[in-house]
This record gives sequence, C-alpha cells and structure tokens, in this order.
Amino acid sequence: MTAASEPQRARLAIVTAVAAFAVVNVAFYFLSGSYFDGQHQIIAATSVQTYSAEQVTHTRVVFAVVSGVLAAVGFLAALQRRLVGHALAAVLGIGNLVGGVAAFTHHLPGVLTVTQLVAGTAMLVLAHFSYHRRSRPAWSFLVAICGVLAVVDFFGAPKIRHALDVSLWTTMIIPGLYAIATVTLMQLREDYSDGEPVAA
Repeated sequence: MTAASEPQRARLAIVTAVAAFAVVNVAFYFLSGSYFDGQHQIIAATSVQTYSAEQVTHTRVVFAVVSGVLAAVGFLAALQRRLVGHALAAVLGIGNLVGGVAAFTHHLPGVLTVTQLVAGTAMLVLAHFSYHRRSRPAWSFLVAICGVLAVVDFFGAPKIRHALDVSLWTTMIIPGLYAIATVTLMQLREDYSDGEPVAA
C-alpha cells in the first residue's frame, strides 16, 4: 500500500462504515416498526400493544449503539487490518478467559468453562505467533476459531441474553466482533504466502 493511496483508503473506509450504519439502521427502524405494530395482547377484553413506546425506543437505541460499535471497529479494521485483526482476536480471547472464570465461579456446566478457557488461551497464543512470527499455521487456526465462534455465538445469542439478562441486540455484538475479526484476518492471507510478506 503506497503512501499516496492511504488517504483514498481512509475515505473509502469512512464512506463504507457510515453507509453500512445508515442503511442497517434505517432498515431496522422500518422492519422493527412493522413487527412491533403487529404485536398485541388482550387485557380486560381490550387489544393493546404488547410493547410500549419506551420499549420500542430502547430496542432501537440499543441496536443503533451495537451497529455503531461494529461499524467503528470495521472502519478501524479497514485502515489497519493486521494490527486490528490480531488485537481484536486477542481481546476476544481475553473475553473468553474471563467468561470461563465466571462460568466456573457460578457453577455453570463444566463443558462451557473448559471450552471458554481453552479457546481463550488458544486465541491469545495463536494471535501472538501469527502477528509477531507470521506463522501460517497459527494464522489459519486463529481464523478458523474466530469463524466457528462467530457462528456459535450468533445462534447462542438468545441463551447468552438470558444468562446475562440484557437485550438480545446487546449480545449480538459478540458474534459481530468475531465476524469482523474473521474477515479481517482472512484478508491477510498474502502475508502468509510463500513469497515476501505484504504490508496490510
């Protein structure tokens, strides 16, 4: 990447992040409105809205915050793929370690505890070897782990929501970050080719 193309790359990242944020939130506003308007319950023989205006607003605000965070991380990843991709994987690995300790102290299933502790440790080790030593096996395993956890956490978001007692959209930030880490790391494949490493 030449110095002359850096401003162009930054502008493209900004436009992409802002456009994605705007399109997703406009679509969610109208789709959620259609959903909420169709939800009714019968109270004292009267049909009333299931969700209050405050609940609808709260859901939309939480979605905007989550999508904003993901757009911002995606923007940073577009500017510094190598650094952000590995840093994000490391942060998610630390999150797994914290989750594993929390699962152990709250007497949650042992499989969950071991999985999070092993995944967290592996992600930190793999991120180190991939970033500092440009190890192709470490990079490929790191991409695979992030990709698998993105899918697992996406479908497991309802259970995570119930366990943490937070909004569903709040828990969706986790698989979103895994997805960004996966895509960002995949874009570094030329760094791990047989030829001379290419700066991201």
